[in-house]
Amino acid sequence: ISAREFPFYESSTWTGDRRAATPMMDRLSREGCFIETMWSATICKPTRVSMMNGTYAHRNKYWDNRHIGMDCRTVYSAYESAPITLGNMSRDAGYANIWVSKNHISSGGDVLSMGFNECVFNPAEPARHMGWNPFGTPNTNPYPIFRTPNPKDWDHESFFFWPEIQLINHPDHPDAPFTFAETHPNDYAPDLEMEYIFNFMDRSKAAGTPFFVLHTPHLGHLAKDCSDPEYRTVWPGTPVLEWRDGRYVRKDPKFSRRADGGYNKENVTPNGLSYHVEYLDYHIWQYVEKLKAIGELDNTVIFFSADNGTQDNAGNFGKGRVVSQQGQHVPMLIYAPGVEGMVSGRRNICSDFTDILPTLAEIMGFAFPEGYDKLDGRSLWPYLTGKTVRHRDYIYSMRIEAQMIRNNKVMRDGYGTWYDVNKRPGDYDTFTKLEAVPDGEYKDMLLAEKLRLEAQLGQYDLYDVDSEAPLPPPDADKDGIADGFEEKHGSLEPKADPDGDGVDNFHEYVYGGDPTDPASPTREQLPRMIRIRDAQGTYDAIQFQRLEELGPDYWFVIEGSADGKHWTTDGVMQQHTVRSNGDGTERVIARVAASRDKALLKQLRIRVHKPVPRQERKYSHLLRK
Repeated sequence: ISAREFPFYESSTWTGDRRAATPMMDRLSREGCFIETMWSATICKPTRVSMMNGTYAHRNKYWDNRHIGMDCRTVYSAYESAPITLGNMSRDAGYANIWVSKNHISSGGDVLSMGFNECVFNPAEPARHMGWNPFGTPNTNPYPIFRTPNPKDWDHESFFFWPEIQLINHPDHPDAPFTFAETHPNDYAPDLEMEYIFNFMDRSKAAGTPFFVLHTPHLGHLAKDCSDPEYRTVWPGTPVLEWRDGRYVRKDPKFSRRADGGYNKENVTPNGLSYHVEYLDYHIWQYVEKLKAIGELDNTVIFFSADNGTQDNAGNFGKGRVVSQQGQHVPMLIYAPGVEGMVSGRRNICSDFTDILPTLAEIMGFAFPEGYDKLDGRSLWPYLTGKTVRHRDYIYSMRIEAQMIRNNKVMRDGYGTWYDVNKRPGDYDTFTKLEAVPDGEYKDMLLAEKLRLEAQLGQYDLYDVDSEAPLPPPDADKDGIADGFEEKHGSLEPKADPDGDGVDNFHEYVYGGDPTDPASPTREQLPRMIRIRDAQGTYDAIQFQRLEELGPDYWFVIEGSADGKHWTTDGVMQQHTVRSNGDGTERVIARVAASRDKALLKQLRIRVHKPVPRQERKYSHLLRK
């Protein structure tokens, strides 16, 4: 949803003929603050990865929703391109965490490798990811939901009324790590999501554990109205809300089936984006009231944003567009009533989604490892708490090969047009083009800024030259042992064990051993079971070392067993954490996601698969055919 849709941004234009009313956000924008220029990517997946691991596409390789890092067989997951994610960062900082609603950057059990202990997804994430967790959800939804007749529709399964709700690692279902909740026609997904979130908050509060909620709702997204026999793509209506005396009152929706297959609706608004914006305002009110009720409002920081500009069916504005800042200008509202020294109101600075991870890390007290170089964002916290008066020199966005960059003086859009952005137009869009600025000292200053920003673009402009995940090291004989390793130790038969230590040559290589030394690899290098703890439990895990150069093409398949005899990947829910050792190797800890008192699996083992040839990527271009 574009920033212009929110009244506190005071835009002269918005989508549709009805402007949303957001009394709660209006209040919080005054008592808290909002960032005037917040950029996402122009489309959702690249934004979500930038939020998850703090990187731009030149690192994470998510250039668009379809070109996401490797080939048609698999993807380059956010935890592979930069191993510190929102999930494992918050977990390692001592927080209980949960991820709720839309996922859209991972598949199947792979979602847990982002580091979240619980997930509630709508719709489900059943697909298989062919990397660390080569399995999907081992069950399918047994319950009826709203569906379109065409299973090829991307929005075939409803994520509004009568939705599909998938529960991952929910404590009420210890014997079913992937399960589904039964829903009915009157059930509204955003309301169900809030119920699960509040339950999580109550459990965390009762345990005395700080908590982190990543809530990524579908509100604002176009979708087929599954209650309409024509299945039109709209912003489907929401339950009716009323704002009375500083409080929201929600009316219960009711659906009744008609003879033509459609549904009569009561207490449901007309279709339209403004109603979705208002429902988000209702959620913000709910969060504030809940935090008050559990005594944690003054101990909580709320961030509210969006993953791309408003999706316009006509294609004239918003999502996917690279003209001006139409596709990437989104809201950012921050509310922290218990933090002393917080700035307030409109803040005329620039920020983008890569800033979210380092900002939350600083708030939670997480320190990135020394030398960690996979982070493009910068923490907003020093600025927000009044310790600095500046934030960063520029922000960046892209879609495929189109690059956008700006600061508080000049902006380049995806078509290469430069603008004077010193003065904000009422619509946040129709800035004066730089070429139209009269010659003189002022224009010279703008041109100097343009040159300064142009010098930054080269490092990001990699779509046509380096758009994929790093390739595995050269291996001429395709035996899984890199040429460099064989040049050092001689030609090696992968299954042979010349030093008699019980580790064959292939595994000597992947674990960073020496095939001529019986004492290498050491016990610390080889896979071994350990026990670890976090804010939500104690877990069985497996730890090992591997060469950093292997990359995502070497598959480390982790299998689990309850009895040591029968091994499975389906249903093996694990997370993993990767940290560099600084010597060309990295330490990996992979764990069963359910705590020991609930997990069915008690043992883990690893099978390492050598790379298979990547399929040729079919490149697409936005600016040229």
